[in-house]
Amino acid sequence: MKPTQAKQCALNVLEGNNTPFFLGGTGIGKSAVVEEIVNELSGDLEVIRGEVNPNKNQFGFVDFRLSLYESVDLGGLPYIDDNNVQKRAFLGNLPQSGEGVLFFDEYPQSSQSVQAIVGQLIYEKRLGEYVFPSDGWKIICAGNRASDRAGSFKLPSHVIGRCSVIDFEHNTDDWLAWAGSSDVHQDVAGYISYRQDALNVFDPKVVSPQPSPRSWTRLSDTLKTDPPKDLYQLLFATDIGEEQAIEFSTFLSLKDDVPNLKAILTGKKVDVPDKAGLCYATICAILSVMKDAKDSVIHDYFSNALKYIERMPTPEFGILFVRQIANARAEVKESKTFVDFKVANQDLEI
Repeated sequence: MKPTQAKQCALNVLEGNNTPFFLGGTGIGKSAVVEEIVNELSGDLEVIRGEVNPNKNQFGFVDFRLSLYESVDLGGLPYIDDNNVQKRAFLGNLPQSGEGVLFFDEYPQSSQSVQAIVGQLIYEKRLGEYVFPSDGWKIICAGNRASDRAGSFKLPSHVIGRCSVIDFEHNTDDWLAWAGSSDVHQDVAGYISYRQDALNVFDPKVVSPQPSPRSWTRLSDTLKTDPPKDLYQLLFATDIGEEQAIEFSTFLSLKDDVPNLKAILTGKKVDVPDKAGLCYATICAILSVMKDAKDSVIHDYFSNALKYIERMPTPEFGILFVRQIANARAEVKESKTFVDFKVANQDLEI
């Protein structure tokens, strides 16, 4: 299921006091969805990473990458007390009180001994003398499938029996909506809108970089540093592979041919491109200008830009533009132009 559906399913599972398990490919947004769940469950509380004893104003978020841990890290070290009774000395890294989320990531990549301990904690909510504070804390698990070639083992049947396994798949529309509210570079979002098949390309036989939601987000961060254009192709290949690096570099070169942006934003008559690639590049350029525009002109810019973009060959361009600018500049939602557009496109989530 797509990320938005997976998130809602997980929230319902958690509300029923059970454990959701996101199972899916590498770099497709599982951890990002968990972060969204944490922010939603925390409400007005301050999210504190690594805090096992949050106070009444805090919400703990403890993230274990299980492939990095040994069984003693969670199950504690055995010792004999003064009464010759075997007990365990825990490391104090598991939740003790308050509210929060305990996230076990990379579950299938961990050793069998670690999986057994986590399985016990999920099912019994205790490990020896340690008792999980289930009245305030929730457990979420995630991992890759064995077929993803991420060093994963087949998920044990006892885990499947103790968790609600959510088959997590990437979805371009969901990712674009997330990108619009997460400061992903506009050129990256624009290219993925143009080439939706390029968001996630996975071949288990390939050992070089491949496109994924995670690698595109990483490339976005690099692109914000304004690297030299003559290095674009080489630089992009380090994250998304050679083939997509060539395609993305070619797309960015179209920005040199976009129409006069100032004329578009001020409502002057400007010819509309007839090629799809140049239309997408033009929208990217308009969005880049509008993101940094002054508050005093943003509504006029929005109205003029939308009138121009609606003259493009298909309605998809207008929908893309409105979705992206509404995430970047929320104040446009207050304008009559936005309301009219939303009424005319009632079947869309904007």
